Amino acid sequence: MPTLTSLCTIVVTLDFTPIGKVGTGLRIDVPFSGVATSSHWDGERPVEGVDYVTIDGNGIQQLDIRGRIGTGKEVVSYRAVGRGNEAGPMELLVFETANEELAHLNSTIAVAVGSVDGNQLTLDVSAVER
Repeated sequence: MPTLTSLCTIVVTLDFTPIGKVGTGLRIDVPFSGVATSSHWDGERPVEGVDYVTIDGNGIQQLDIRGRIGTGKEVVSYRAVGRGNEAGPMELLVFETANEELAHLNSTIAVAVGSVDGNQLTLDVSAVER
């Protein structure tokens, strides 16, 4: 049975940018920036990216996220998909990095559960382990 191990906490500020009605619902691009903290590294690392959100007729948010944690040789790129509603987002993440100390992330799948307060998102990210 898989278990979850805490990977990091991400806290970002969201910049809601409406695109408008598209074929699958209402589209909003949401650039974000903030910090990630983890026991896997010292201190805070910057986080930035964009969440491409489409809200369907039932109010369910379809999330398509591209982001980066860290800078320079310590950067970790991630992609995520998920769903969101008034309770907040739930996401599935995969990572890519050339950083040797964090290379284990290249084969890691993680899940994240978050909450939104105004334009601030807090995500608790956990690695799925066998």
